Amino acid sequence: MEQATSTKHGGEPNPLDSTGLCLLSLDGGGVRGLSTLYILKSTMDRLNHERKKEGLPSVKPCEVFDLIGGTSTGGLIAIMLGRLEMDVDACITAYSDLAAKVFGEKLTRIPFNIKGDVKPRFDSERLESAIKKVIVQSGASETDLLNDGTEHGCRTFVCSIDRDTKDMVRLRSYSLPDEPSVRATICQGALATSAAITFFDPVSIGDRTFADGGFGANNPVDEMEGEASNIWCSETGELKPLVKCFISIGTGNPGKKPFEDSMLKFLSETVVQIATETEATEKKFIARWAKHFDEKRYFRFNIEQGLQNIGLEEYKKKGAIEAASEGYLTHMAQKFRVRDCIQNLRLKQSVYIEDFA
Repeated sequence: MEQATSTKHGGEPNPLDSTGLCLLSLDGGGVRGLSTLYILKSTMDRLNHERKKEGLPSVKPCEVFDLIGGTSTGGLIAIMLGRLEMDVDACITAYSDLAAKVFGEKLTRIPFNIKGDVKPRFDSERLESAIKKVIVQSGASETDLLNDGTEHGCRTFVCSIDRDTKDMVRLRSYSLPDEPSVRATICQGALATSAAITFFDPVSIGDRTFADGGFGANNPVDEMEGEASNIWCSETGELKPLVKCFISIGTGNPGKKPFEDSMLKFLSETVVQIATETEATEKKFIARWAKHFDEKRYFRFNIEQGLQNIGLEEYKKKGAIEAASEGYLTHMAQKFRVRDCIQNLRLKQSVYIEDFA
């Protein structure tokens, strides 16, 4: 693979290529989040293959990306990759085991009680137990804070909804001087971003209650843009000149599963609504970041075919998700885009610990 560098006027190497920001944004999507990990695995494997040829050590996502953020499934994966500093293979294993444990047994098939209140279909305690197991196996403690006061090279945030105000809230592994913070453990942060309505109970942190952020930002690229601006250019808001590589990974087209029960139709309509919001967000964002897209600094990966009608909880369809991911990545158009992405990432020297601003 040829060395991929851009140049400033005068022929000098562009310092952005080696020191610019690398951002990773991860969509929500239940077990389809495995497709996110398969796409990221392909990218990291090829990146490390190129690094090995140059005599360089392999790197994990937390050693490449300055900021990893996500919603719902994407938020859980962001915590694994960023805050827990897991490699992608370990994350795939942990996520698969978690999905099997959590979705293996339903509490109820009816999402509403006689009063019309939403009931969780899965055991929230099993989800909490599974998340704590992942945390401990990664080498952390189940009581460790998401923001433990330590300056990590890779920053991590997840999106959640405040149940009282309906506002989007970002739970962070770091502090920002002018931004409010929520004191949460790693487990609470993971639960807060993944507590999908009708699937799990809302999560209490202190005096506040949170639920899955997928209903407000299933594709969290706008949240990523806002958060990166708050970190590195809060005074100017000029983020684009600082960004070397912005990667957004979706969880595929969910399709629309027919529900015979009129009450369950709510779930079908909700899935479609989230998918529509995700696609609309993508189109608006690409239009706004067109220059980065043209310069091969912005990449959106999202499987178009093969994941339709795979529900958020259908963990037994792991093989179908893996097959769809392979089919997507072996398509010639995606091969070129992954190649361009790797050419960009391979020039990254290190993540930033200090701020730009």
